[in-house]
Amino acid sequence: MLKKMKVSHLEVSFNGERVLNDLSFQMSAGEMLAVIGPNGAGKSTLLKAILGVLRPQHGTVLLDSGKKRTVIGYVPQSRAIDEETPVSARDFVSLGQVSGFLPWHSASERQTLKDIMAFTDTLCFASKPVGRLSGGERQRAFLAQALVRRPDLLLLDESTASLDPEAQIRVMDLVRRAARDWGVAVIFISHDLHQVEMYADRVLLMARDFSLTGDQETILNDPALLKKAYHSAETRIYPESGDGSRMGDVSFSS
Repeated sequence: MLKKMKVSHLEVSFNGERVLNDLSFQMSAGEMLAVIGPNGAGKSTLLKAILGVLRPQHGTVLLDSGKKRTVIGYVPQSRAIDEETPVSARDFVSLGQVSGFLPWHSASERQTLKDIMAFTDTLCFASKPVGRLSGGERQRAFLAQALVRRPDLLLLDESTASLDPEAQIRVMDLVRRAARDWGVAVIFISHDLHQVEMYADRVLLMARDFSLTGDQETILNDPALLKKAYHSAETRIYPESGDGSRMGDVSFSS
């Protein structure tokens, strides 16, 4: 379980352009932090810096779980998987474990795998090729793979963006259960402010020239602040989706 997660004065630049500028925030175990903001604000860059994929030019990311190494789970928005990929959903999830494919797992690893697949409701298609799964099934398999090592911190990079509303709720309900029942700290990027209202304990609002962390009611109910972040004249701001359309009064969602 995460004892402390602290991002301090983080700065990341690409080709001379600063993407993250003096970003700081803290988290605790079991907390769900939503990251919102316009495209290009550095939301995915932040996750990559936390994962260690990107090295910041300045600042630090402190992860303290009381263990030698903090375990981080990561679920992307989508992954390109060929329909003919012969790997079963069970074996795909097992890739998240240290020792690799079944049947070479230990008895405890096999039990953990079964428990996680039951938790994420993926046992029902465990033998199905992962390439043949529906969008919602595939995202639950991605989530199961990320949770199979019981991570201290779970990172979701718009992981429900391409799902239908019912599938979105199903995935995010599972994420919230992991946070509440296991104390997993969760950082999730979302462009759906309804989803943020429903699941976030706190919100990190990122814009090109500033960032702010606060409780979700304070940030989401401040039209002037959202207008400043998204450069929009709308009273209630809904950022643009990947296809350029507005995300208005929608419900929730690989």
